[in-house]
Amino acid sequence: MNNEDSKKPSQLVLVPRDSTSESKRARERRFTALYEEALAIEAEDAKKAGQIGFVAKWMVHATLPYVQPKNNPPAWGRNSGKVSLLIQPGHYMKRVETIVRGKPKITQEAVSIGYPYGAYPRLILAWIATEVAKTGERELVLGNSLSEFMSNIGREHVSGGSRGNITLMRNQMQRLFAANIAVTSDPDAVAWQTDGFRIVDNANIEIWWNPHNPDQGSLWQSRLRLTERFHETLSKSPVPVDLRIVKALSRSAMAIDIYCWLTYRYAIMDKSTKIPWEALMLQFGSESSPHKFKENFLKNLKDVKEVYRDAKLDYDKSGILLLPSRPSVPKRIA
Repeated sequence: MNNEDSKKPSQLVLVPRDSTSESKRARERRFTALYEEALAIEAEDAKKAGQIGFVAKWMVHATLPYVQPKNNPPAWGRNSGKVSLLIQPGHYMKRVETIVRGKPKITQEAVSIGYPYGAYPRLILAWIATEVAKTGERELVLGNSLSEFMSNIGREHVSGGSRGNITLMRNQMQRLFAANIAVTSDPDAVAWQTDGFRIVDNANIEIWWNPHNPDQGSLWQSRLRLTERFHETLSKSPVPVDLRIVKALSRSAMAIDIYCWLTYRYAIMDKSTKIPWEALMLQFGSESSPHKFKENFLKNLKDVKEVYRDAKLDYDKSGILLLPSRPSVPKRIA
């Protein structure tokens, strides 16, 4: 080796990651986990396993956002048949300092907290509805530690940091509890109804648990108090679900929605029912193209079918055909 070669710095060769292979392996791992959960579900029903849970009836008619709505609009909603869901994000006042003619000026402006979206609000609402069904109380105990609560909503592994699930859960809790929600029936209907509510009367997320030590219990048990109106909506024929299935599908908000919707529909239908893709897009909502929505819906439906094997259905280019099937949790045992 000559002197010129010895002076050259060593080069780091970067090998591109095969994202397709990684995605395939991740999906295979997910299907393995779903398959193992399906075997447990087939071996023991939800009641014997102590895994009967509930979701509010309005949640199977119109779903929460899957992502933060673009441009953070003042209101956002969905419509399913004769039921409409409208959400307004909570706000807080922020002090703003500006310079006017060379002098500082303090003003205030309303800042949006943002919309509740994704899997966490759904998991939190399912936990709340289940606790209300068990206790009938408006004041609920969240658990002695953050780890305990995260486990109760289907998150066995707790991670910190700006991208950890502790931060994500707490942020979505803030958004959910600060939002104003309205569930309204068709205004042209003979019996018009509307329910407007906040989720909680009071909640202080910061003092509940120590995020740096999620296994550490707090001096007082963490609690939240539901608003009377929201508590009433949960008491009106909540939809029974298998919590094992909800937790198994907890990586996808749409998969949770599809499962809850299917078991509800199977509980009330007595004959085959065709649901057009256009109606599904309105209910499950999507800002993507019809083709992309259909592709995403079917991908999530495949996961749902893996753990909810009693669900019988077919689909074609016009929509989904639901065939009479056994509800995931029959009402008579819920």
